[in-house]
Amino acid sequence: MYNPTVGEHLYLYTPCNDYYVGMVRNPYTVESIGKTKTTCVVRAAQPVFYGPVYYDTLPDHIVDDPDGRRVKLRWSAKKQRWQETPAGSYPHVAVFGKWDYQPYLN
Repeated sequence: MYNPTVGEHLYLYTPCNDYYVGMVRNPYTVESIGKTKTTCVVRAAQPVFYGPVYYDTLPDHIVDDPDGRRVKLRWSAKKQRWQETPAGSYPHVAVFGKWDYQPYLN
């Protein structure tokens, strides 16, 4: 099990059978970690664009957003990954270590 730290960068994506949906990535920052270290709260980071923004535009850089949307993640022992809670049919999954942004291109 990976133990994230407060302030660590990550991105969320949705693993599924649709290639374009699976490629969408949104940047987040770890805000807090639960007492048992099996849950954490992450907040959305803000992609920054200097020019015009079209459907396939990538950001010039990404910055932390203190007012970003919060998402609760939990460690899934069954799937061996950090995922959104409550987990629906296709929960968002976390990849820690860097911010990444990829828009929906379909």
